[in-house]
Amino acid sequence: MSYQQYPPPQGLPYPGPAPKLPDRRPRDPLAVALGNASLLGLGYFLIRRWLFGVLSLAGTAVLVVLLCMQRKTGYEFALIGWGLLQVVHGWFLAQRHPVRTANLTKRLVALGVTLLVFGGVAFERYDVHRIDKDAVAARQAGDCPGVRAAQAKYNVGHRIGEAPRTVRVETDTDACDKIDAAAAVLRSARPEADTARLQVGFEMLAAVVAQPDQQATTRTALNEFLRGLPLKDACQTVAITEWLRGRAKAGNLLDEAKQIVPKIEPNALLGCGDAKLKSSDWTGARSTYVLLVQRYPHAKQTARAQAGIKKADYEILQAKIQAELARVRELVSSGDYCSTPAKYSPAPKLRSGLNRAVFAGSTDYTSKLPSQWKGTTADNAAMVICAGDDTQGAAVRTCPYQPFVGGGTGIHYVTFHKIAVPVQVYELRTGRLIQKTTVQISGSVCPATISYTTYNGIGAPDPDQYVRATNSTIQAAFRPLVVR
Repeated sequence: MSYQQYPPPQGLPYPGPAPKLPDRRPRDPLAVALGNASLLGLGYFLIRRWLFGVLSLAGTAVLVVLLCMQRKTGYEFALIGWGLLQVVHGWFLAQRHPVRTANLTKRLVALGVTLLVFGGVAFERYDVHRIDKDAVAARQAGDCPGVRAAQAKYNVGHRIGEAPRTVRVETDTDACDKIDAAAAVLRSARPEADTARLQVGFEMLAAVVAQPDQQATTRTALNEFLRGLPLKDACQTVAITEWLRGRAKAGNLLDEAKQIVPKIEPNALLGCGDAKLKSSDWTGARSTYVLLVQRYPHAKQTARAQAGIKKADYEILQAKIQAELARVRELVSSGDYCSTPAKYSPAPKLRSGLNRAVFAGSTDYTSKLPSQWKGTTADNAAMVICAGDDTQGAAVRTCPYQPFVGGGTGIHYVTFHKIAVPVQVYELRTGRLIQKTTVQISGSVCPATISYTTYNGIGAPDPDQYVRATNSTIQAAFRPLVVR
């Protein structure tokens, strides 16, 4: 059957478009509520409320982005609240429609989509818990690579499913980053025994170990450092053990580092002492050996350390003797011994009888002494005798002299004096002044003739003159100094 529209009667106005009739399509409130529970605005789209559907999707997208970025529980509750609001609003929006009819197809579609969304979220939450469990197990085992491997499994879906829990693993990875940085500092400090860097590394570990869940990961880094001990260089090992020994207690597991000290220090001290002995560092070797004996008197290394102490003592004494000898020789050769006396410890003690001497100073008379009286600082000299410049000593006799014919007139009297030589006697083994005196050398007097100079027949002999000394009189004067 067909219908024909007749034009309006002539003279009457055209009625215009037909009025808009109300939407009579039936709506299912339950299907709308189920669709909106998916947080995708599906219920609105089912009843062709496009604006509400778009707003629903936009609101959900904003909240999901904020949740993934901030990862706070509040945004999860905001999403739940946003979904409930859409469910209630969609229900009442469909309930107010004049035509309501149950639509099984729409209900199944809405339910399926909602279950798919909630199933996906539930799976992601389950997977987040599984990954977190793996991360906790790795952390408790001190396995930072395992913690990082677990953290790397997280993706956007996990952050949508349970964003706040993903933050906990990131806290563990941050702690592992700090631990690895501290371990790198300790590794770089260990070969050179750089105690300043050791201090920095331990402070970095202390900052992490203060977190209650990072004991195992910190212990792994600490054990890695300790496994590198002892070093090949025993003295560097000693430097590290000394630092560990002197480190103040912190009340945490880092204090356990001191437990390695008694295990490695005895061998380190012995090896360091041997190395210093080999390099002729006698004093350093002795102090190292002594430290070993004092700290570990019952250790098996102690016997070797005691032998090393004796060896070091001998070498120290020899070095001291050589230094003394060089010093005495320098002072004697320069003529400064009498003003700056020094000792030579191996010199023989003074004894009854002949004591050889090193003669310094003026040699006018000491050069004529017998060689049996003279010694050297290297073997058997017991004294150093410093002789000064001679002067006139005690008067012995005055004799008259008459000049030859043509050499002047009158009688001249000449007094002959002993030769006075000031001496200082030092005990060589102590450098102590033991005698300060003046040696009086005697000799013959009043020779038959004496010589003197005149000018144009005018002149006279010196009225005070020395006696004529001989080798025997010189020896007699010095004999009391060397024969006691």
